[in-house]
Amino acid sequence: MKDTSEPSPDEIPIKIMVLGNTAVGKTSFILKYTEDTFQEVHLSTVGVDFRIKHITYNNKKYKLSIYDTTGQERYKTLAFSLIKNVDGIILIYDVTDISTFKSVPDWIQSAREKKGENYPMIILGNKIDLIDKRKITTEEGEEIAKKYGLDFYEISNKESVNIENAIMTLFQKVLTNIEQYGRKENPNTILSSKTFKKRKKKLC
Repeated sequence: MKDTSEPSPDEIPIKIMVLGNTAVGKTSFILKYTEDTFQEVHLSTVGVDFRIKHITYNNKKYKLSIYDTTGQERYKTLAFSLIKNVDGIILIYDVTDISTFKSVPDWIQSAREKKGENYPMIILGNKIDLIDKRKITTEEGEEIAKKYGLDFYEISNKESVNIENAIMTLFQKVLTNIEQYGRKENPNTILSSKTFKKRKKKLC
């Protein structure tokens, strides 16, 4: 990806990580938001990648770096090693796949072990356009989100349902969190693709 690792002087850097099992639609979600594109078939992410989105909010400019992670077990260590450098998490499951939903508590627990209970995070139930294949109800999604005190949206990458709403909800939570607690990490720390590749080689 062609992009500078440093934001321009008038931009505020915000870093978001997308977590979830393999094939829940993490990459499609990010591409839909950052590039407004959707692909029916997409190769699984290997390790970690990221995309950039420049936005203006309340007359301020922000550079969103959105980290795309694989759900493969052997790369989880890599994903969680990067959590200390991000400001918020989007956790996605697939409403047509029960196993991805059952994994939600484990993802939340792992993230909170790294970042604490009040860390900005939201849960998304993806693929609601696949009506005939749905196995997880809206009520079940709302229940687990309520249990962990998190905001919840059902989304469709294909039909662009709630993509912007989900991002903006987390974005606003991140801004509030930074305002209340400050930032312990360097906000300009954005790992480059070369760094990702080096870390992936060590795990392969």
